[in-house]
Formats: sequence, C-alpha cells, structure tokens
Amino acid sequence: MKNRYIAFGYQLTCGAIALLELEAEMVRMVFRQYLAGNSYSRIAAELEKMGCPYSEGAACWNKNMVGRILQNRKYLGQDGYPFLVTEYEFHQAALLQQDKYTRKDIRTAPEVAALKGKVICDECGSHYERILDSRVGEKWRCKNPECSTRVKITDTLLTGQVTDLLNCAVAIPMIIEIPTMDNRPRDLEITRLTNEINRELDKTDCDEEYVKILIMARAAAQYAICSGCLLPVKARELRAAFESHDPSMPFDTDLFNCAVDAVIVQPDGTVSLMLKNGQHLNKPERSTTPC
Repeated sequence: MKNRYIAFGYQLTCGAIALLELEAEMVRMVFRQYLAGNSYSRIAAELEKMGCPYSEGAACWNKNMVGRILQNRKYLGQDGYPFLVTEYEFHQAALLQQDKYTRKDIRTAPEVAALKGKVICDECGSHYERILDSRVGEKWRCKNPECSTRVKITDTLLTGQVTDLLNCAVAIPMIIEIPTMDNRPRDLEITRLTNEINRELDKTDCDEEYVKILIMARAAAQYAICSGCLLPVKARELRAAFESHDPSMPFDTDLFNCAVDAVIVQPDGTVSLMLKNGQHLNKPERSTTPC
C-alpha cells in the first residue's frame, strides 16, 4: 500500500480489515518491549532488523513510528479493527508514556510514596530502593550489595503486578482466609505460669530473678493471645474492603495502604503480597491477561 491509511499490523482482505500476521507480531513485540523498559529508539532498532518497513517510502524505523503504534487505540479492536493487544497492555503502556509528573515531582507520586519501605527482596529480606536509570527512568533494586539477586523492576511492572494481585482479591474476596482461633492451650500456659509465680512468691527464700523471668514469660503468652485473636478481625475487615471495591487498572493507593504490609520481589521479577492479616497473596498462575 502506498499510504499507511490502514493501521500497521492489518491488511484489507475482501473489503474487510484483517490481521497481517508478521506486522501484527511486530506490534505485540512493541508493547512487550516497551513494558519491559526498552526505549522508543531501541525498539525501533529491533524493528528495523526484522526487515519489514512501517510503510512504503519509510524504509527506516524511528521512535515516532513506535510512539504512534503505542498510542493507536485501534489495536484494542476499535473502529472495525480486529483485537490485537489487551486493554491491560495498552493501559500500562499509556501510563508509562504519561508525563504526568516532572522529574522532581515523580519521586513523590502517590504510588511511589505508598511502595517505599514496603518492597522487599525475597532472596535476602532486604528492602528495595528506587534508582534513576538514564535510559528508561526509575527502577527498583535490592539495596543489599551482597545479594545474589540483581533483578531490577520498573515502576510500571511493579505497580502493574501489585494491581493484578489486588484485582484478584477484589474479584474473589473469599480468597482472604478467616482463621479460627483456639486459645485454650495458651490459656492453660498462662494459668500454669501464674500458679508458678504465686508459689515462688509464697516461699520464704523467694528467687526474685526467677519470678521476673516467669512474669516476662506470662506477659509474652498474654500478648500472643491478644495478637492472635486480632487475626480473624483483620481478615474480616480485609475481605470487606475487597468486597466493597471495583477492579481498577491504575494503582489503587488507598486499597494498597489498607491491605498490604509488604511487596515481595521474587528472583524472576514476579511479586507477591504480604497482606495485613498475615496472608501471602500470589498470582495463581502465569497468564497473558490479568485476573
């Protein structure tokens, strides 16, 4: 075709718009590489190696062509075009392109403020820190220089995975486990310690140091009961919070702060969540679409 009047990735067949497979795969690659943190220029260079031009008269790919692909809503199946990329992929790419915050202000973006101090390395237990990458912007990495896991993760991929997991709980609130507590063994331990303290105090040669140890042990047992009894309450509150929310594509700061104690980054770059009720929330299985 002489002019790119049909979006890249498609062709006109018998009067209908259909996928042009090679170009369609290149479009999918553009979204994959961009979400993985690659720049427009690097993606354009990869596309040029594939030997398929953007249009006749434009043999060389450039970053403007890549940008037009990432911003073209026809790939969502609009205007009579076949579906090519998911709503999730398109939305995440749009978020990454937005110049919503200046370089100075981006460090105080709500999602960044919410994540700071909560992103943990699964390998060594150290916190992740947010660093500036001159090519693609900010990335997160483990602060421990001796950690064997050197995975880095972009803002978009980190917040996207957290959003996926929270949306799973929103879709199926019953996955929040409400434990049943049986405190009788601990009650018996408190009773035993109390009796032992009283017996020791009744002695004429009372061992004060031993009594102090017993008192501390009883206090610990009492605290364990109080802490444990709160777990069902926290779980019920958490389940109610998920039931009252609708699934969202942008990072939901309020829901995150309400529900999550820590974001655990695995060595392969996937994340899981430690919820306020002590429950781990993992992605059920790998999928090309969010829960």
